[in-house]
Parts: sequence; C-alpha cells; structure tokens
Amino acid sequence: MDKLKIAVVTNNIDQQIEIKNLLKDDDIVIVGFLNYDNMTSLKLLGNNPDVIIFVRDGKEDSLFVVAADIYAKSVGVGMLVMADDINLELLTRAMECGIRQVVGTGSDAAKLKEAIFKSHNIESQRVGDRETHSLQRKVISYFGGKGGTGKTTVSVNTAVALANAGKKTVILDLDLQFGDVPILLDIEPKDTIYTIVEEKTAITIDSVKSVLAFHRSGLGVLAAPRSPEFAEYVDEKTVETIINVLKPYYEYIIIDLPPGFNDTTIAAIENSDIVNLVSAVDISSLRNAKLCMNILEALRQSDKATLILNRMVDGIVSKKDFEQILDLNVALVLPDDTKTVLTGLNKGVPFVGGNVKNPIVSVMNEYVRSLITE
Repeated sequence: MDKLKIAVVTNNIDQQIEIKNLLKDDDIVIVGFLNYDNMTSLKLLGNNPDVIIFVRDGKEDSLFVVAADIYAKSVGVGMLVMADDINLELLTRAMECGIRQVVGTGSDAAKLKEAIFKSHNIESQRVGDRETHSLQRKVISYFGGKGGTGKTTVSVNTAVALANAGKKTVILDLDLQFGDVPILLDIEPKDTIYTIVEEKTAITIDSVKSVLAFHRSGLGVLAAPRSPEFAEYVDEKTVETIINVLKPYYEYIIIDLPPGFNDTTIAAIENSDIVNLVSAVDISSLRNAKLCMNILEALRQSDKATLILNRMVDGIVSKKDFEQILDLNVALVLPDDTKTVLTGLNKGVPFVGGNVKNPIVSVMNEYVRSLITE
C-alpha cells in the first residue's frame, strides 16, 4: 500500500512539530507544512496530498475559504480540522466546506490517525477515476556550490530522459544570469522567465505555458533571461509562484540552479521535493559540498538532499568518503566520459539518447527509471 500523503496548514511552529511527532507512521508521510496566506490553496494543490490537516489557531477562519476552494477544485482530497474549541458553529462551517472530520488539538496519535483515515476513506467515495489524482508529481532541483560540477548537463539529461519516457516534464533554468539550458538542447526560446515578470500580470498556468519553449522530446523549457542584467527582476516570490502554478499540470519539474546561494535559489530549494547536490570527486569539491550541506541544514532543507557524483575516477577521494563526511545517500554516480558529454554539448544533443550500451548512458537511464518508480 502506498503511503498516505498529508499536508498540514498552520501558522504555529509548535503545532507543526507536535503533529510531525504524532504522525510517525509507516503508512503516512507529511509532504508539506504550509502557512495561511493568499498562496495556500495553490500550494496545497501543487503538493497533491491525500489528506489536509487544517489547524484552527485561535480564530483562524481563512481555513474555511481555503477548504472550500480545495473541495471545489480537487476530488479525492480528504480534509480535517484540529481545533481547541469544538462547537456547533465550527462543525457546521466545516461540513459546508467539505471537511470530513474535526478533532481536538490535544488528540493523541491514535485518534488523529483514525480521523485521517476516516477522512480519506469518506472522500475516496467521491472519486470515480483516481488516475489523475494519484499522478506522481515531483520537483527536483540540481545544485552545485561552485561552477563546473556538471549540474546543468545532469539536469538537462534527466529532464530529456523523463520526457522520452512519456512523463510530462518541464525544466526551469534558474541560473538567471548565465543559464545555458537552451544551448544544451539546441533550441532558441522566443520568450524567457523575464517575459513573465515584464508583463506585470497575475502568474497563471496559461501565462507560464505561453513562454515555454519545447524540445523535440516534448520537454517544456522555461529559459533564463537573455542578458544577465535582467536577472535582478526575477525575485523569490516569482520563482515560488511559477513552481506552484506548474505543479498541478506536470509530473516532473526539473530545476537547474546557479552555483552558490541567493534568494531565488533558496526559494526553489524550499519548494523542491528533492535537492540533488552535484559534485566532482576531489578534495576541493568535497569541502565545498560540506559547506553547502551546512547551509542546507541551517535552512532546514538538508532532509531533501541527495548526492550526485560526476566524472567519477579512481583517486585519493572516493564515493565512500563523500558518503561518510556528508552523511548523504548517493543517488547517481556518473563515470568520467568527457568525449561523450562534450560531443553532446557541442551538438546540442543530450547524451542520454545515445548508445544504451555506453556506461554513462546506461547509468543515467537507470537513475531516471529509479525516479519514476520511487
């Protein structure tokens, strides 16, 4: 049985911690903690949860507006409220918004889990065809603490392989000053992410799709600005909104990030399900990767991180050294094959579509299959 995906909405950090501790269960996974704001509904739809827990903090009534919006737009999402004061008015308003269960904030783990599964089971009866609802969606970022790690090559080849496998995929080039995703794909986008900012209108799925370029694999591409000076106009709020707008419509959102940390990079990381730290295999790169992990830990994002080792060769530093020092799972180890990679780069043809017997092609395809089957 697949784990039940839970999203929690509360402005109270103590409540977040308490609920996280209550829901340590093999059958449940928390896919996100959200605050009440004007983006809550959009973020919830993007997280694609099975059940949403709304915490009524004091007289927090915006939850009813959010719940009504979710009930209208998404069949199959169960909802419940945790509240200090349970009364007839609360129960009535909850019922009107499609909320299936109401429990006290002091409920123990058993009572909360019972309410979660009841809410899920009741709401499931509304679902005729759950195929769309259960569609797997992931936001995967590729990040390197310094340039030259090969993160763009890895992210582009991952995205193309997913598209070739029939997965609805889009890649965001968030190296806003020097992004070269289109070059690796041999496409010339008419519009870029700056076009969205320049239009100064609400960011919707239609406005984002209108500026996408498309690779022959079917991969959608949101290009970085054409010139570095336009990068400053793309802020973290724009990045967060674009990601959340795309989530309900794409199975995989691949993000190529710039080296180093800035506000837009942090926003992308915070809105990602997986953050792949791409590193070369040498002492300098190991030190740099450790510094990056320290920052991710400070941002409370380290639990999303996995490691990709690029251009692996036998030497003083090994895969085991990276695993032990960084305490990270290695998701992918790419062999050193400069000829294959450079040939693909120069032609604008991702190497993942090459000879399947080539080790680097085989390893990359296996990695992509693992993403699909997770």
